[in-house]
Amino acid sequence: EHVHSGTYSNTLERLVKEMEDTQRLDELQQQLQEDIRQGRGIKSPLRVGGEDSTDDEDDLLEEHREFIKKFSITVDAIPDHHPGEEIFHFLSSGKIFNQYTLDLRDSGFIGQSAVEKLILKSGKTDQIFLTTQGFLTSAYHYVQCPVPVLKWLFRMMSIHTDCIVSVQILSTLMEITIKNDTFSDSPLWPWVPSLSDIAAVFLNMGVDFRSLFPLENLQPDFNEDSLISETQTASEKGSEDTSWKPIFSTLPETNILNVVKFLGLCTSIHPEGYQDREIMLLILMLFKMSLEKQLKEIPLVDFQSLLINLMKNMRDWNTKVPELCLGINALSSHPHNLLWLVQLVPNWTARGRQLRQCLSLVMISKLLDEKQEDVPNANNLQISVLHRYLVQMKPSDLLKKMVLRRKAQEPDGTIDDSVHLELEKQAYYLTYILLHLVGEVSCSHSFSSGQRKHFVLLCGALEKHVKCDIREDARLFYRTKVKDLVARIHGKWQEIIQNCRPTQGQLHDFWVPDS
Repeated sequence: EHVHSGTYSNTLERLVKEMEDTQRLDELQQQLQEDIRQGRGIKSPLRVGGEDSTDDEDDLLEEHREFIKKFSITVDAIPDHHPGEEIFHFLSSGKIFNQYTLDLRDSGFIGQSAVEKLILKSGKTDQIFLTTQGFLTSAYHYVQCPVPVLKWLFRMMSIHTDCIVSVQILSTLMEITIKNDTFSDSPLWPWVPSLSDIAAVFLNMGVDFRSLFPLENLQPDFNEDSLISETQTASEKGSEDTSWKPIFSTLPETNILNVVKFLGLCTSIHPEGYQDREIMLLILMLFKMSLEKQLKEIPLVDFQSLLINLMKNMRDWNTKVPELCLGINALSSHPHNLLWLVQLVPNWTARGRQLRQCLSLVMISKLLDEKQEDVPNANNLQISVLHRYLVQMKPSDLLKKMVLRRKAQEPDGTIDDSVHLELEKQAYYLTYILLHLVGEVSCSHSFSSGQRKHFVLLCGALEKHVKCDIREDARLFYRTKVKDLVARIHGKWQEIIQNCRPTQGQLHDFWVPDS
């Protein structure tokens, strides 16, 4: 056996220093635990010069501060969810009508049957009670339901503060509408809410008129004043006073989804109910409302079902796609919000995939500050158009553009390191969004074997211009997040390449240098 000799120093001074370090660590641990209990988080001991700074915090050695700064991690540069916008303003809800002012007796409806006469003799609260108990369903089981009754149900469903009552009214409204559709001998089509009816209920929920119709070049035939005047009855106009209070205090999720569900039924049983221009306005309205901040955590399946029906009912689809893409592209200026709008489009229908691809290309062009060209035709989409976009997605190039833009705004033409770091985060955030849009274009359609060579070139461009430009750092997690997305997109493209046949006469694809 060989014994390796070594030199060990264990002096009294070293032992004392270790005891002091251990005591100092125990004090820091206690301070951190105290801060956590007080809700200040684990970063509170690192504050310098703040209002809550203490003498103990100022005693941190400079080398400790440098050590902490060196190993601090930035994890929130690229959020998982889009920021959204404030679309619904609760302080304006119920200004046009509410459950206490809606009265079936003010609609000009004259009852014929015994049930109709009973409801018309009842007060506002009793009208709702009789409706939820099935009286209207039984009254219009074999006869057509008058339009004033359907309008009253539609408005009451949208504004009633009790979620259960709103769902019951929706059930009644849908059952009556389906029954009306079965009357084949009737000369009238089933009633569907007009564009003004839909705008009125959302305006009454607190959505601004400018949010309902955000594009100046695409406006309805009515304005806000005429819509309110047309919707309110004489008694509702006379009941306006200074004691009015908002009807909702939180986002009326159930009411919003109930309105969307009913519109989905109407567009399904009566595809000819809306003209192409009205369908365009409804689609843009849905996209704008989906940006509401409080809807981020809610699956918008009903929104997507309604979008499928609206796209399917559009008669001149190929002509309207470019206008629709440009309209959706103008709904928001934030890149992540734009990505959310693309991902909201259903990709399990042919028209949905077509809209996703064209919309993604338009947004990529916008985010790269390119001159707006004609919207590409998705029926003959060439995947090669992505190559020139990928070349411009270098994080370092995007950062240079942002730095030059920021320097031009500063009086002295210079920026400090903290601003440069913030701009770097924004550059990688933008790269992340752009890569997602590239993935939407390339992975939402089955491409022919003739475009296989273009995917090979795209894989090379992705690695050369984006992947090789990213220098990962343990402290800068957003770089790793972007590089992970690059790997996933590259893997999808490789799968597409493997599922396509090689070029005629070749067994393998060989690397070809860029020209």
